[in-house]
Amino acid sequence: MLDGLALTLFIVACIVIIYHHAGYPLLLRVLSRKHPSPPPYFHRHFNVTPLDLMLPRICLVMPAHNEADTISDKIYNLGTLDYPENKLRIIIVCDGCTDETADIARGAAKARENRHLTIDVVDKPDNCGKVAVLNEAISLCNCDVVVLSDVSALLSIDSLLITASQLSEDDTGVVCGSYQFFQSLSAGEQAYWAYQRQIKTRESAIGATLGVHGAFYGFRRKLFERLPPDTINDDFVLPVSIVMKGYKCLYDPRIVAVELEQACNEMDFSRRKRIAAGNVQQAIRCIGLLQPRFGKIAFNFFSGKFLRPMMPAFLFLALVSSAWLAPHHWFYTLAFTGQLIAYLVSGLYILTGSQPGWKPLRVIYYIVSGHLAMGIGLLRYAFGLESGQWKKVEPGSAVKKSKGSTQGV
Repeated sequence: MLDGLALTLFIVACIVIIYHHAGYPLLLRVLSRKHPSPPPYFHRHFNVTPLDLMLPRICLVMPAHNEADTISDKIYNLGTLDYPENKLRIIIVCDGCTDETADIARGAAKARENRHLTIDVVDKPDNCGKVAVLNEAISLCNCDVVVLSDVSALLSIDSLLITASQLSEDDTGVVCGSYQFFQSLSAGEQAYWAYQRQIKTRESAIGATLGVHGAFYGFRRKLFERLPPDTINDDFVLPVSIVMKGYKCLYDPRIVAVELEQACNEMDFSRRKRIAAGNVQQAIRCIGLLQPRFGKIAFNFFSGKFLRPMMPAFLFLALVSSAWLAPHHWFYTLAFTGQLIAYLVSGLYILTGSQPGWKPLRVIYYIVSGHLAMGIGLLRYAFGLESGQWKKVEPGSAVKKSKGSTQGV
């Protein structure tokens, strides 16, 4: 009887694991064969034209905490964006910074290259957390479109024009862009982000992208609802709250956000644990998206975001059940041995703060370490160990370019 139960658990676990990682992307590929072309946008070429009157007013909000190394580069980048200066307002909220972020921001805003920008630098003495900053800043925005962007990400010059074009469609509520890195990534990270971009492209093709990256996304101001103060992954909860109102969230690869910082292995693992805790939180709080009335959105949510935080549990079931069945057949012995080796090798590299040199092993390491971070994040959320406070990388724990250079995370 126990052997039958172990076999059932092994089969169910394998089916769910394979579906989440391979079956879902394959189904998306089939469903998104008729990929609609993105709408054309108005190329201003930095010229003032009568068509500027048709463009929406945009408020670009950037929460910042100890961003002295990147804030100047970001403001100079914003100075190159092609958008009518009288229709763009930039709000930089320095949330309890202990460095010179605010002073550097004000200095960069006064530079000749950036004087055409309307920039408000708000220096808050106490660290309130990113969600509190967003709730306060967005509520004060008197505009048509709000754009959120990380200080550490440089934007392509047409980002705002493309956003405006996408949001000119009445049924579109959120637009996000492609998240890329300036510095080279490991093989595992490259494979992961290529996988993520492919998923988002195909989800967007069927009008049901879920979740965006905080490096850049824009939405209709009138659709914003204040976020719960304990929200962890605000870049999922905020867009989904708009999607649940019946609007589309679209991914447009023509919008590019290039990250300026690259975290070390230790910081990357810590970041993934926090995101994992947010994945658990959003799966619980957004469970209403599983209702049949949401159609393709429900399908995407279940297959991607809802199953993701459950993967550590299914992987554990696959390991335990294959260990139980190993004495009965060579297949289960092989399955158990393969899993055990992958976990032990990945765990060793995590403990030593390094990564394997062999490319296939790096990909396996990145996948396994991601699910391990997910499991830890699940436990941290269950025991209330995650908060909405900022956690800034300390000097030396990330690879950074020198000031004045083009950088990316």
